[in-house]
Amino acid sequence: MNSRRPLLLAADAAGDRRRSLYGYDTAIVGSALTFVPYGLHGPAHGYLVSGASPGGAAGAILAGLAADRFGRKKLLIADAGIYATEAIMSAVTRTRRCGCSPAR
Repeated sequence: MNSRRPLLLAADAAGDRRRSLYGYDTAIVGSALTFVPYGLHGPAHGYLVSGASPGGAAGAILAGLAADRFGRKKLLIADAGIYATEAIMSAVTRTRRCGCSPAR
C-alpha cells in the first residue's frame, strides 16, 4: 500500500466537506433573498444566488496562480490580515438603517 494514500484520502474528504458547505452557503444566500430590497422575482433570484459559484471558481483559479507566484504562506498571512481587518471594522461599525430590515 502506498504510504501517501491515507493523506490523499484525508485531503479528498476535506475537499468533499468544503464542496458540500459551498452548496450550503448558496442555500443560505437563497433564503436571505427575502430581505433584499430589489424586488427580484423568478430567474433574477436564480442569477443572484448562483453568481457566487462562478465567482468562487474564478477566485480559486486566481488564488492558485497567485500562490504559485508569491508562495502559499505569504498569501495565507495576507488573507489572515485582511480577515482580521474586516472583523475589526465590522466590530466598530455603527448601526445604520439601510431600509433592508423592518424597524424595531
